[in-house]
Amino acid sequence: MSKRQTKNSPPLVGNSSPTSQSSPEISKKKLKKIEQKANRPKILVERPLSNLKFGGLVIFFIFLVIFYIYLRINPLYDSGNNNNNNNSGNNLNNSNNNTNKNINIIDDINLMKNIENGLKDISKYKEWNEECKNKTIAVGYNTNLDLVVDAIELMDKLKLKSSIHNRPMSKEVIKSLDDFEQTFSHYFKSGSAAERMIENEETFSAILAAALQSESKQFYTGGNAGIMANRLVADGCNVYLGGIIGKKLKELLSPSVSIIGYQSENGEEFDEIHLIMEYNKQSKWGSISPPRSNRFIISRDNTNSHLMTMESFHQEIEKKQPDLLLLSGLHLLTEEAQERRVNDMLNLLKQIPYNNDPSNFLNHPTLNVPIHLELASIASPSYINLLAKKIIPFVDSVGLNEQELGFIYVSTGGKKFSLDDFKEPSVNVVVNALLHIMEISFNYATAANTNVDDNILGDFGIPTMSKQRLLTRIHFHYLSFHLIITKSYSQWSPKLTSASVAASSIEATFQACRFNSVELLLPLSVQVDYRYTPGATKSIIINPSSPVTTWQDSGYEFHLAPVLVCKSPLKTVGLGDSISTMGFLYQTIKSKNEN
Repeated sequence: MSKRQTKNSPPLVGNSSPTSQSSPEISKKKLKKIEQKANRPKILVERPLSNLKFGGLVIFFIFLVIFYIYLRINPLYDSGNNNNNNNSGNNLNNSNNNTNKNINIIDDINLMKNIENGLKDISKYKEWNEECKNKTIAVGYNTNLDLVVDAIELMDKLKLKSSIHNRPMSKEVIKSLDDFEQTFSHYFKSGSAAERMIENEETFSAILAAALQSESKQFYTGGNAGIMANRLVADGCNVYLGGIIGKKLKELLSPSVSIIGYQSENGEEFDEIHLIMEYNKQSKWGSISPPRSNRFIISRDNTNSHLMTMESFHQEIEKKQPDLLLLSGLHLLTEEAQERRVNDMLNLLKQIPYNNDPSNFLNHPTLNVPIHLELASIASPSYINLLAKKIIPFVDSVGLNEQELGFIYVSTGGKKFSLDDFKEPSVNVVVNALLHIMEISFNYATAANTNVDDNILGDFGIPTMSKQRLLTRIHFHYLSFHLIITKSYSQWSPKLTSASVAASSIEATFQACRFNSVELLLPLSVQVDYRYTPGATKSIIINPSSPVTTWQDSGYEFHLAPVLVCKSPLKTVGLGDSISTMGFLYQTIKSKNEN
């Protein structure tokens, strides 16, 4: 109690200071009002949203619409069987690089049929025979007459003995029968395809004479370009073929192929002969049998070794305005002709129409003509480096097999794997090598020309193309699987890439044995490096009912298809050319109705 407050003084209320005096009546009224106000129910007043809140909702709605459009244009490709493709945080060990080394062969009839039907369903195989009728495709540069013989029969006729146990060496150019035997033995032991030039005329004549006496000899249309042309007209395409074509080859070519003529210096027509030595898993050379069926090819070909038909071919296609251009034959160039003719080819490629509007990529040949380059066996590191710098970066698409992939990878500085890793490559080895080629190709293109951009995203994932033609697609074909890599958000439709790799797998098995007696050599689950998460791996699961598996990594898309491997193939030569041809056809011509 304060000193000034007496026992009978009224209490202090409200905001009265100690010196102020308030009557009890006023204080009671104030207290009652406060009490009534506190007990009064609150009235909720509806107010319109502020401009800020309304604007936020509009922006959020627009974002949802854009995201929906993005997903429609670029779906998450890990659909169907791909939902099982999981990332793993485990570090990749060396066993992943050799996943296919210890192969578990699967030959269950029902499983094989499921895979076959799944591939045909994805590719819409044989459901579009009329779509190529109004399209024109130009194919160059190498044609020849293939003389096919049994490899072991020929070696016996030449009385050559196997040097397999003495570690035979592969020769870049064959100058003698000893070089011939050693190079053949080297590739026979691993079951790898290879092709070599015979420098010495006397050596080639001796081998050819023995081959012509062989009971197994058969003549076929030869040269990558010749094989591709015959395959294309079988699907109803209009085809112009440039190359050296003599009397015998003209008989073997389909009459539907339009020939772009080439006149030799003396005006004579003649055929260049390439000798193809085929063998199978049951063949025996010395005491060794190869792990797979394959072939070894030799030639002494003056016309194709200088690409003499190249200029006349380009002069004609400028008039024909083809929808697609398929090129091959660079592997045949002699050492002294390589740099000069590669530069000539580069200048000719610059004259092929190119337009960086994706809507013009396939439908306007006057504005844009897609170019596919098919590679073949090359033994010179310096030459493959020349091609990697000057030609490969400036085509739209490239096709190659395991030997060619490995040689390019090692010759252009790939360090993680050796050539031995490409004899029976795992999916992981191939994925890393393809990424390496894509990246060095872009680097070489950038170094050669500043008119190159890497805008792969575009607006909301809409496909974009560089201002200059660049490599954006590689089709890898191997015995047990095919794999296509494309630049993400480029001109290549993901749906059509899956159709392409499925069709190429079907083509391989159909051409080799018509799907009679097949087996699966690719495991239904494999591991690959996943560079989005350094040090991690990704599980790739193959669903037999929908066997094309797709995924993305580091700005690229991958489309993997298993191949049903023929136990006793009827044909091996030219398979790679047919495979890449059909893959490119399904990727492009088919797009009009399937995009």
